[in-house]
Amino acid sequence: MGFLDIWKNKRILSNDIVSPVTGKILPTFEIADTVFSQEMMGQTIAIIPDDGTIVSPVSGVLELVFPTKHAFGVKTNDGLGFLVHIGIDTVTLKGKGFKSFAKKGDRVHFGQKIIEVDLETLKAAGIDTTVMLIITEKNRDDFKIEYPKKENVIRGEKLN
Repeated sequence: MGFLDIWKNKRILSNDIVSPVTGKILPTFEIADTVFSQEMMGQTIAIIPDDGTIVSPVSGVLELVFPTKHAFGVKTNDGLGFLVHIGIDTVTLKGKGFKSFAKKGDRVHFGQKIIEVDLETLKAAGIDTTVMLIITEKNRDDFKIEYPKKENVIRGEKLN
């Protein structure tokens, strides 16, 4: 099932949050980096990717694309901030294996391809490929996402 089929069948709305990647959901406490496993940056969902296509989880403005392309941040019109971090310690690759399809300041839509990563390059360097989606900015103190209680997600699938 492709992204458009998911969009048509799930009635994804402009303020919904979608999975940035296809893969297996990893319990947050099992993430191999305490910054993410203890949610120090914000509420986190982790996904072990099946492939290297990474899409925007929300519609908004691309506020940050790291020069190494291992992470990007999107802010929605209603003030929510999201960070997508690809792999653990991927900054050490200095961009090797990453290709960007958008730049800082671009208006992006949920499901739009932002980064392509060669997972084999990461694995060959001994790097954990887990993709983290972090809520870095809330528009109200009690904002929290009830992520789906399932084992796998599909890129573009609604998470909230």
